[in-house]
Amino acid sequence: MKKLVHLALGLMLSVGVVMLAYADDPRPSSPPMPFSQTSLVVKGDVLMIEGDFYVVKDITGHETRLRVTSDTKMDTKVKVGDKIEAHVTPDGHAKSITLQIQQEGAAKEPRS
Repeated sequence: MKKLVHLALGLMLSVGVVMLAYADDPRPSSPPMPFSQTSLVVKGDVLMIEGDFYVVKDITGHETRLRVTSDTKMDTKVKVGDKIEAHVTPDGHAKSITLQIQQEGAAKEPRS
C-alpha cells in the first residue's frame, strides 16, 4: 500500500512540475498578427487640420486625431469639411487617406 501511495505522489508531483514548466513558457500561444490586420479604418469628416495632425469626427460623434506625414499616401489634398477614409496604425499614424466626399461650396483656390 505504501508503494502505491508513493507512486501516486510521485506521479502527481511530476505532472505538477510539467504544468508549471508550460505555464512559464515565454512563447506566445498564437502567432502575432501581420501589420495589415492591425491597421484601423477611420471614416468621417475632417474637423480640423493643425500641422501634421488631422482631427476626424465619425458618424457616431467620436473624434480621432491622425498624424499625417510624408509617408501618408493621399490621392488629393484634403480640407476641413471633407469626408475621408483613412487607414491608420494603432498609434495614430495615417498610412493612407482617401477623399470620399469633397466639402460642397468650398472656396475655389485663387487662379494665378
